[in-house]
Amino acid sequence: MLQEMARLKQAKEEADREIAQYRAQMEAEFQKKLAESSGDSGANVKRLEKETELKINHLKSESERISHGIVDMLLRHVTTVKN
Repeated sequence: MLQEMARLKQAKEEADREIAQYRAQMEAEFQKKLAESSGDSGANVKRLEKETELKINHLKSESERISHGIVDMLLRHVTTVKN
């Protein structure tokens, strides 16, 4: 009986060591992936900001280009008398 208890205790200690080792390995891999991805995030943010700025400028120029036509169309529509 004492041998079985000692063996169970030893097995538990071995399992605890293996679990701790596995957790440390997983944490190291996670930290490595986190470091790799966070290095790119700054470049991605800058790229997205530039793309957004380009799209906003494009929309502004398009709205300026067609706004007079739209105003004219609305005025014609509003001032047309129908029976």
